[in-house]
Amino acid sequence: MTHSPSQETGPVRTRVTIDGVPDYPAVVDPADRWNGFVSPFFTLDTVRLLSAETLKDASKYGYDCSDTIHVIDGGTDSNGAPRAVVLHVRWMYLEDEGPTQVTSIINPRKEDGLYGIGGWEWAWSISTWDCACSSWYFHETEPCPNCGGEPPSRVELAA
Repeated sequence: MTHSPSQETGPVRTRVTIDGVPDYPAVVDPADRWNGFVSPFFTLDTVRLLSAETLKDASKYGYDCSDTIHVIDGGTDSNGAPRAVVLHVRWMYLEDEGPTQVTSIINPRKEDGLYGIGGWEWAWSISTWDCACSSWYFHETEPCPNCGGEPPSRVELAA
């Protein structure tokens, strides 16, 4: 038995993935889709995890087929919050378009400080969990509406 994504409108906390593993805590609007894929927003700590993963993939598969995310730290701001610049580099287009065209600065959203990475560009999907009763659910659904079961392990969702 399978279930539809949350019927909620607007942002929900969940986990997202591109190829199943790894998955990351994120905030998404399940109705805001590009070619069926969601556009997630992440905390700076999660962006750091994404950065490490994209750099690992670029090293393994080559920069000609990998985008990379970079977090450049700059101490703290006047309120003591971490100060950082987040960059998205699309290496495969560098030779034809140049560094300015292939690099995007990703600003945090003013309302919550979350960073949109790969939305309307990467194939992000909402992660699911499998219940012991053979049903599967999106991470924002718990406990299992069918049997009351809990996800196999509690996961942190984006704040």
